[in-house]
Amino acid sequence: MKIAIIGAGLTGLSAANALKEYSEVTVYEKAEVGGLAGSYQNEDKGYWIEKFYHHCFRGDEALLDQINKFRLGRKLVWRTAKTAFASNGKLYPLNTPFEILRYPFLSFFDKIKLARFTLSSKKKNFRDFDDYRVVDGIRDELGEKLFKEFFMPLLRSKFGENYVDVSYAWLLARVSIRSNRKYSGEELGYLRHGFHQLIERMAERLLIVQKTPSISFPLSVNGERYDAIIYTGPIPLLQDKIKKAAKLPDVRYQSSVCALIGAETTLSEDTYWTNVRDKSIFGAIIEHTNFMPRDDYGEDLIYLASYSSPTGGLFTKPESELKKLYLKEVEKYGLKEKDVNWIKIFKAKYSGPIFEKGYLKKVTDYRTPIKNFYVAGMTSPPNYPERSMNGSIKAGLEVAEVVKNELGLV
Repeated sequence: MKIAIIGAGLTGLSAANALKEYSEVTVYEKAEVGGLAGSYQNEDKGYWIEKFYHHCFRGDEALLDQINKFRLGRKLVWRTAKTAFASNGKLYPLNTPFEILRYPFLSFFDKIKLARFTLSSKKKNFRDFDDYRVVDGIRDELGEKLFKEFFMPLLRSKFGENYVDVSYAWLLARVSIRSNRKYSGEELGYLRHGFHQLIERMAERLLIVQKTPSISFPLSVNGERYDAIIYTGPIPLLQDKIKKAAKLPDVRYQSSVCALIGAETTLSEDTYWTNVRDKSIFGAIIEHTNFMPRDDYGEDLIYLASYSSPTGGLFTKPESELKKLYLKEVEKYGLKEKDVNWIKIFKAKYSGPIFEKGYLKKVTDYRTPIKNFYVAGMTSPPNYPERSMNGSIKAGLEVAEVVKNELGLV
């Protein structure tokens, strides 16, 4: 039995590892193994770092199981990550009750409403709010001021200007499922020295063909016949005739543009994640070496995260222009160009779906009308209503079970 898997991201690698004992598996990847979880190697200082910031949560059972399966559990560390808001060049920490009380842009009454909202969100079934826009949900429940002063910067940091179309289900799920706050911040996990270690071990014993795949009927890839094909890439990259035959929905995607900076200093003493309240080309500042030990890298590492349209905005600007824009903008928050050792720009054209109002109807089943042609990845059920490493791994494992059952491999 021969199975082709298109895409060597976490979904494709998970599916391939789950199926390799039962069939001959070939993974096709036109770009980098690891996909959005890919890493950059700093050869001068001898370390690896993700191109796009990554961390995990205590509830990420599929991811944590894979980390243990590939004998990396001893490298998984948990830290309390501190957060802040940035405004007019100043950082306002928002971790302890005292810091929250001192935050100047919300009244005491607004802070009480925010606390009640956090508690009530955990009791709601977020799927019931899929047809409700997040901007309407926040305004109706919390009012205009909390929307503008607190939530709009968060939404912009995650979806750019597409935030106006996002479903209220996304926010409720993020608050109720992903939040694991301690007294002084949120507890997050990281695979010390980088998630590239997991990618390498998952890919180690697989046949990976690094070539642009072309799917045709009967089921074949680049002219090679297969008994089944699992497609794990973004839906817009799938050939139109295949997409039409598989009856896949039109899903809007956004692009990620991320500046990664190696520097001699950080912007803050101990903050990991800062949401930028002002309108800026980046929506969040992630100071990686305020989360992981600086000694692991020999310098400070800072991400500046942006979201864009696949056909315009920051995504289409040349790297040289983007470097100048990011360096000029981050200087407002205290990072001087003289302290910057290097800057890299990383782009992902289809980094994730926009979880817009009514998105639940677009979540894709693993099976398609094309016999033995399957789809799994960012539009699969485990990645609703928020994509994640955990959701991508779970999608790969679930589609593998479907394939095993339907092809009689169990």
